[in-house]
Amino acid sequence: MAAFYANMFALTFLWEPNHPQNMSGRMLAEVEVFGPRSCQVQPHADDEWSVSSVSRSVRSGGTNRVLEEFTLKGGHDSPRVLQSERQTVDHIFAYDQRHVFQLSRAAEQGCVCERIEAAGCVVQEFSADTESIVVTFLVEDMPTLREIVADLKSEGETVKLRRLLEDASSETDRPVVLDRAKLTERQREVLGRAHEMGYFEHPREATAGDVADALDISTSTFTEHLAAAQRKLLDDLLDTC
Repeated sequence: MAAFYANMFALTFLWEPNHPQNMSGRMLAEVEVFGPRSCQVQPHADDEWSVSSVSRSVRSGGTNRVLEEFTLKGGHDSPRVLQSERQTVDHIFAYDQRHVFQLSRAAEQGCVCERIEAAGCVVQEFSADTESIVVTFLVEDMPTLREIVADLKSEGETVKLRRLLEDASSETDRPVVLDRAKLTERQREVLGRAHEMGYFEHPREATAGDVADALDISTSTFTEHLAAAQRKLLDDLLDTC
């Protein structure tokens, strides 16, 4: 099931970024970055092998180097990794159809993990394929999350918030599951384009007609798709379906 975890505040973050929030407690965010420009690990993924985890440490002694270990999984034959003048990649371990590699690289290259850590967060999970990387991290508040997402947009071609889970303090505030699989491809496209163009901003940066023109559909068709998508998501959110 293609789902993400959210409450009403998380939904507002996705649809109306400038709406004021009063969230308390940390949130768990899962973000996908397509086409990351500075990641030294993601290029080692191919059609057979994906990156399932990354661990790293900063070397001491003023070397300004980072030592990273990443795990490839998924294929049958031994994976091949890329070598370059900037880094040497060594195969150091294998188990259960997984292969662990180690590389040394220069620090402060502006990669996704470094940008998240610069905001005071710790990357808990990392995975990558040929198109994107997915990172999971805890963040203190919504403004910080927005700043991180905005910063990551300069590192990748596209940034998507895949999942957002608030640390609920009571049963009445428990997270609910919003199942995006209920949306048709067209409805997801309409929601995404409307969000990108600022349709949900206050004040709006684009009208219904502007978004409809960008999608090459009529305004009435746009509003129909938008209403249907919002109704499906709100059915889950309000527990009325």
